[in-house]
Amino acid sequence: MTFKTASAALATAITLIAGSASAETFRIATNAPDTAGPGLLLQEFADAVAERTEGRVSFEIFANGVLGDQTEYFQQLQSGVVDLGLVNSATLENILPAIGVINLPYMFRTKEEYGEVMSDPELTELLFQGAEQQNFLPLGFLSNGFRSLYTTRPVTSIEDLRGMKIRTMSSNTYIEMLTLFGAAPTPMAFGDVYPALQQGVIDGAEGTLSTLYDLNFGQAAKYGINTEQTRLTDFVVTSVDFRNAISAEDYEIVREEFGNISQKSLDVIDEAFAASAQRAVGEFGVTITDIDKTAFIEAVQPMYAAAAQDDAKRTVIEKIFAMTDRELQ
Repeated sequence: MTFKTASAALATAITLIAGSASAETFRIATNAPDTAGPGLLLQEFADAVAERTEGRVSFEIFANGVLGDQTEYFQQLQSGVVDLGLVNSATLENILPAIGVINLPYMFRTKEEYGEVMSDPELTELLFQGAEQQNFLPLGFLSNGFRSLYTTRPVTSIEDLRGMKIRTMSSNTYIEMLTLFGAAPTPMAFGDVYPALQQGVIDGAEGTLSTLYDLNFGQAAKYGINTEQTRLTDFVVTSVDFRNAISAEDYEIVREEFGNISQKSLDVIDEAFAASAQRAVGEFGVTITDIDKTAFIEAVQPMYAAAAQDDAKRTVIEKIFAMTDRELQ
């Protein structure tokens, strides 16, 4: 081999090694399945980033909670073991209390209102103040649809809920909300909801009406009520290490592509949930009714007053109300 040929071969090897070193696969953790909704959107995001960065940034998605529940893999994210994670607003509220504002009932009245507010950079900054000090950063949101009520007997007004045992998450916000509705909030693991409905342990639950079909809940709970009290937001957050591991240009691509996915989720998720709810009507004989929300909105006003006692939360409430033509009472 001539010196010239050897030099060329060495240069090629160095180029290949350098190219390999600059490309890295990062880990995304989610408890969502990879076959629908958020899982599919995360895969679309990963594919778009890999294409735009020409493989410099690629992702492997660990779906279905294989890296643990949200609390477990969020802790791994903070320590840099996981790079991105899907974490809902109820979980994040425990770390950054200002995020609790978007969990308040009737903070958002329409999907369009929600999309406008959640896409506002100033609001994101207010919600995630202090996040970097906790070793994570916001990337964007995924719409998770409105949460309503589904029950084993008809509900036509707020009075009908009095004393009904309604399953909820172990969240102080949701427990207080149901208490103000007059119900008996019953925190319970999500996996226990179906047998509890069947056996009469609970009279209903709060959540997306899509579960009436997607998880067969409509076989036990024959009544869906469009109370549309909250939108539990799924956020995707990144580790600080992830931001520092890639170039500023590639990080901007990551942010742009997830911004596209956030906007897409507003239609994709809501339409999928609505379609599933209608399948429950057709296949399980579920009755879904609209309801006058006035009494529900009035019932939870003390929650706004209490939240406003915290300066950080008050700032968020006032920001959202200014964007949606309301005033804090």
